[in-house]
Amino acid sequence: MKKLWIRIGAVIRITDAEEQDIFADDEEKMRDALRRVIAEGRFCPDGETYVPSESVQEFNRTYGTAHEEENWCCDL
Repeated sequence: MKKLWIRIGAVIRITDAEEQDIFADDEEKMRDALRRVIAEGRFCPDGETYVPSESVQEFNRTYGTAHEEENWCCDL
C-alpha cells in the first residue's frame, strides 16, 4: 500500500459546540473538532478534490514513479 497526500472537499455534520470551535479563531479547537468529526464518520466527500503537484513530486521521489507533476483534480 502506498501513501498519497491529497486535498478532499467534503461536507461535514457538526454540533453547535463544534460550530463554535471551528469558527473560534483557535487552531487547536478547530483541529480537535475536525478530527472528532472525521473519527466519528460525520463527513461525506463532496466537491473539488485534488492531488497537489508537490504531492505528485514527493510520490515520484518516494516510489520511483514518473507521473506528470501537475495538480490532478476531480469533483466528488
